Amino acid sequence: MLREEIRTIGVKDIQNFQNREDVLFIDVRDKEDYELYHIAGAKNFPYDDMELWEKRLDREKTYVLYCERGSLSMMAAKQLLQKGYSVCTLVGGIRAIQERNLD
Repeated sequence: MLREEIRTIGVKDIQNFQNREDVLFIDVRDKEDYELYHIAGAKNFPYDDMELWEKRLDREKTYVLYCERGSLSMMAAKQLLQKGYSVCTLVGGIRAIQERNLD
């Protein structure tokens, strides 16, 4: 059995995904960090509460997960992928967006 790789998107791809009805952005950081800055339209589902929110996800959607730098969202994505969800992560997390905005 082939292990499925977790798909990734870059900052430049965000807008294309935001325009899709079948995609939901999930910020897995804690509530305080989410409230300071997040991707428009993203839902805040903290990683620490994953066992509470993952069961409510719609299997018909694709989820783009992100965190501060990318490692926490990658762990969450691996768990969701193993359970049959369609997921991808944002390379570099929210920091990549902030750094790109400084250019």
